Amino acid sequence: MEKILSLLTRISELYAIPQWIVNSGAIAICIILLAFPFVARVLMRPKYFKFRELILFKVLWRWKYKKGDIIGLWCYCPKCQSMLMVDDENCRSEETLQHKITYFICPTCGGHELGRLVGGDRRYVLSLVRRDIWKHIREGTYNEVSSATKEALDIYVKLEEAKEHDAAVDEVPEALTENLHAETVVSDTDAATPLPEAQAEESLHVNEPEVNETTTPAHEESQIVELDGDQISIKPEEIKKDGI
Repeated sequence: MEKILSLLTRISELYAIPQWIVNSGAIAICIILLAFPFVARVLMRPKYFKFRELILFKVLWRWKYKKGDIIGLWCYCPKCQSMLMVDDENCRSEETLQHKITYFICPTCGGHELGRLVGGDRRYVLSLVRRDIWKHIREGTYNEVSSATKEALDIYVKLEEAKEHDAAVDEVPEALTENLHAETVVSDTDAATPLPEAQAEESLHVNEPEVNETTTPAHEESQIVELDGDQISIKPEEIKKDGI
């Protein structure tokens, strides 16, 4: 390390270049030498290495490349991008190819079947997909297939967003209906609630008709006088008039 620093110092003094410029140049050269193998590897890759997605048998297939071979090939859901489950149990019990069926199931989307292939188990399906991939690479149609796959995935995403939006819109009237029903029940309950005792008595007192009671004092009652064995009834008014 000391020899390298002394060499850089001599170069700076010999060519009258600032020391920081010489040091920066040396560091840049080291970085380029270290990164050159990786950059060369990337530049020397075939163009079809960007071709890593394909929709086949109604499902999405993804894979990688290693030393010119396809690795990590598996199926995914085109809607939610989740890994699919492959069911090929009947292929072990059936002997005829027409009865051997492989199912592609998405557990994230509710366990629904997304596609199926008649003729063999999962190894048979993977071999068919690999053959189709190499076919597009040999024919040079992998760019068109890649663009078509991206467009199809975008369409799937838009359809899912539209479904979610429609579901949210449908939930709003239901919520409003529930609120109105709750308000109606509350109003009916309030109308049926009996008034307190004090209010009930007050309402009865208010609605009670006025009755004018007329009482006759005891001293105003008729007086009975006996004259020569005859009973004569004298009213108070007559007594006042006669001055008695």
